[in-house]
Amino acid sequence: MPRSEGDSFQFDRPILITGTPRSGKTCLSHLLRHASEFTLLSEPGPIWDIGMGGRPDDRRTEADANDRVRHRIRRACHRAVERGSGSRYLDDLAYHALRIPFVLRVLPEARIVHVVRDPIGAIPEMTYWWGRAADTLGAAIARKRAHLQIHTLPRLALRFVRNQLHGLLEGRPASWGPIVPGLDAFRDSHSRAEVAAFQWQRMLEIALDDLERLPPDRWLQVRYENLLREPADSVKRLAEFCEVEDPQALVEFGCRYLDPEHPVYAEVEPTGAEWSAIAERIGPVCSRLGYAPAPRSPANPT
Repeated sequence: MPRSEGDSFQFDRPILITGTPRSGKTCLSHLLRHASEFTLLSEPGPIWDIGMGGRPDDRRTEADANDRVRHRIRRACHRAVERGSGSRYLDDLAYHALRIPFVLRVLPEARIVHVVRDPIGAIPEMTYWWGRAADTLGAAIARKRAHLQIHTLPRLALRFVRNQLHGLLEGRPASWGPIVPGLDAFRDSHSRAEVAAFQWQRMLEIALDDLERLPPDRWLQVRYENLLREPADSVKRLAEFCEVEDPQALVEFGCRYLDPEHPVYAEVEPTGAEWSAIAERIGPVCSRLGYAPAPRSPANPT
């Protein structure tokens, strides 16, 4: 198990999986936790929100990781691993994509796995969630119960109340998933599909800019589509990057676990006009990733 010495908490090669909502990061974390050395903290937002205060979005920088914040987050992560069955920390928090320098200042031992997915698949699923009613209080607590922190309860409560009020007045939540810079100004004058695309675009711009400044051995980018279509090669690459104890066992499990015909959970397809607006907005990010920005159809030629 990880050792603590006073205020110094030791971690054994922690792995942080991140990406936009509906990118496939949860699928990847559930695959990787099959390696018995990992303890998975699924969506530990309350832990990583320690010290956030009342800021308007979820971006954090290296300067935000002062000694007090670092100590509190490391202590909470360390305790979670001590309660788990494995000795290595693993999480799958989308918010990390907005905070790479901060995260690596808090947890410099970590490596980052960044999951990307074709926007033609991700954005319709994100659009569905932007149209759902805000969580009830019970649902919000149930989702975050395992990682609740006294220091972050006020911020969680404020976001819950804001979403409830916005849902009553506007018919959709004020926020869903990570709040990217500029979201509030964009949200109220655009359709929910365009809001989902804006969130997708800004998260990837920020994450790619931050990741590309890192040494190549500190991060791995995984395409969700490749993971499903070529599980053996993709899982082998992941296992090697994460230095799992039994890479062959993980590859064999991945080939059974990953479904190339994965079902769509729930989606709302943008209209042709929305795809046209979205394609123009997300085009530069798609070029960086090698994706088409909109579906090929008579209404949406590419």
